[in-house]
Amino acid sequence: MAADVNPSFSLKEVPARSCMHPSPAPGSNSIESGPARPQNALMAAACLTTFLWALSAVFAVRSSRLLGGTEANFWRLTIALVVLGAWAAWRGEVIANASWHWFAWSGLLGIGLGDTAMFQALPRLGSRLTVLLVACVTPPLAAGLEWALLDTRLTVEAIFFGLLALTGVGVALAPRGSNGARDHRAVGIAWALTSALAGAVGAVVNRQAFAAAAAQGMVPDGATAAFLRVLGGYGIALVAWQLAARVPKAQRTAASEPRLNRLQKWRAIPWVLGNAIFGLILGVSFYQEALSELPAGVVLAVTSLTPLTVIPLAWWLEGDRPTIRSLWGTITAVLGVIGLVWTW
Repeated sequence: MAADVNPSFSLKEVPARSCMHPSPAPGSNSIESGPARPQNALMAAACLTTFLWALSAVFAVRSSRLLGGTEANFWRLTIALVVLGAWAAWRGEVIANASWHWFAWSGLLGIGLGDTAMFQALPRLGSRLTVLLVACVTPPLAAGLEWALLDTRLTVEAIFFGLLALTGVGVALAPRGSNGARDHRAVGIAWALTSALAGAVGAVVNRQAFAAAAAQGMVPDGATAAFLRVLGGYGIALVAWQLAARVPKAQRTAASEPRLNRLQKWRAIPWVLGNAIFGLILGVSFYQEALSELPAGVVLAVTSLTPLTVIPLAWWLEGDRPTIRSLWGTITAVLGVIGLVWTW
């Protein structure tokens, strides 16, 4: 989420539609572009997004533990950039969209900085706790930033549900184990919080990007918007990868940048491919498709279930069995995010 496990969204985001259609008229909730699609199909797209992002997080953990977080993030962004770039080139609307720089800035923050930090948290915390922390801390942070920077009204209900989400995260991440394990975990939590903060700022910029595009009647489709954001964040991932490559092998750790051998690199290929396809390429596309006609609050409430969806996948594929306390904390955090979305 970056844009996959860490989805940069605005709580009042303008719905994304195809570049070939005009922006909505003032006061309308969707863009008229022909016959409306079945609501069941759009809800299915939102539900599929949740599953794809959860699956992507598990693939991300495997790839980051084999290649190291920095290199795994770089290669999955490279794959997504090529695929989404081919789509955007076929559409032919990227250059014509004068709001592209807003999407690029959003990607630099949410995907470049946010995902780079998240891929440092994944091998230390695992997919379950990383997704929980990033997915449930980003919305309250984004709401607070919109209140502070954009003078958006923050209701009492929104404050309550935001605090509820943060409380649930705290319960799920309460310290346990030996001091060494706690230190290792603390580093992962710090990286995840950095990812959440970058994603929250990127969400606010993302709101401005869609508003600017709508003002000029050139709202991009989901895949094109994803390409612009990945393009904006790619430079950060490239620089991070080059800096990590300069670290002497003797100083590398298994959690950050392991000493790679040829077999590890070959074994990582399917995990990197799966992470790119399920997270950035398909996940973001279905997410934007659902946002095109469904209310944003409905879509975000569905995708907020990602931390719950990832639990059985992480248990099955990673052997990460959650404790009762962690389950209750996760449920509390998810309920807080859903409440925040619906009352915002």
